[in-house]
Amino acid sequence: MRTKLFVITWLIGACLSVSPASDTGAQSPRHIKVVLHSQQTESVNQDGVRGSGSVVIRRGTVSPSGRVIASDRQTTVQRTSGIFTLVLDGGESILTVATRVPQSQLSYFYNYALGGGYVERRIVFNDVGTSLKVHAATMPDGQIRLRLTPRISYFSIERPGAIDFTEAATELIVPNGQLVSLGGSTSSMHEVTRQILGYQNRSSRDESQLQVSATIQ
Repeated sequence: MRTKLFVITWLIGACLSVSPASDTGAQSPRHIKVVLHSQQTESVNQDGVRGSGSVVIRRGTVSPSGRVIASDRQTTVQRTSGIFTLVLDGGESILTVATRVPQSQLSYFYNYALGGGYVERRIVFNDVGTSLKVHAATMPDGQIRLRLTPRISYFSIERPGAIDFTEAATELIVPNGQLVSLGGSTSSMHEVTRQILGYQNRSSRDESQLQVSATIQ
């Protein structure tokens, strides 16, 4: 009986000594959280002139009095919004910006796709959604390399489809957890794709700063 107990104890000890070695070789893949931030600043000027007056009558005499008050007030409102996606280290993910852009802006995306040879002239966009294809990978120094590729998904009578505008892709190095500016001159999140495509013809008091951050999870 003593011999059998010794053998069983030795086998258990061998299994316990081997199991930690098998776990050390397996490492769970890391994820990178990529967030697109939009901070919109809206300035409103209120100019006005307000007058007040009165008339005083004393024993046949009239004495008018009055004054004019001018006011100038400027109000600044800031709004912050953000969208995010999780990317496997070294992989890709889709960051949806807008499921449907306004009808008035369909022509811009159609003309861009037509000029780049992505669609035929007979195809007409009925609906367009915009997104960014995000590729993220960690670097040896702890920073993160990002590649943002503008993408649209469209519906037409002929067929639906998706287009990656690879020639307009943006590459940048982002320190872990820090914000990096992408630019400005947009006032709506659905215009982010147009911003990256190079559309800058806009004049408005409503401006927003586009920033991106990447954080290793």
